[in-house]
Amino acid sequence: MTKETSMLLRLGPTLTLFAALSLFFLTATGSSIAVAASSEERAQLPLFEVPHKPESTLTASEQRGANLYAYYCAVCHGKNGEGDGFNSSQLSTPPAKHDDATFMSTFSDVDVAKAIKGGGPALGRSTDMPPWGRVLTDREVSDLVAFVRTLSKQ
Repeated sequence: MTKETSMLLRLGPTLTLFAALSLFFLTATGSSIAVAASSEERAQLPLFEVPHKPESTLTASEQRGANLYAYYCAVCHGKNGEGDGFNSSQLSTPPAKHDDATFMSTFSDVDVAKAIKGGGPALGRSTDMPPWGRVLTDREVSDLVAFVRTLSKQ
């Protein structure tokens, strides 16, 4: 007897028992295996609706900025711009709260771009904010400014 045949002989009773128990539980619970439902039964079934992907309210520029913000900024400023990022507790000065509309209204888009490019010192603020001007392109800075503006409107 080969190894494979021996294994099949040992599994045979187990598989038979499994099949019998499966049929028992299906019939005991009132379940049935239907191949096709009648048109009357199909009419009573709930309609399947394809789920829709939620549409973003962000513009293309704001969405690019959101991706950059998640990568470069959220570690200090927090995912939603609340100044509660992972690294915020390690800073000597709390990070700016981009979700604060009153605070953010004191800065123009040019000021925000200047802070991103030159860091906090570019606006006379904390040196904890690093300059990103050599890392980010002008378009990326513009996208970040667009996204940061959405945070204070939520």
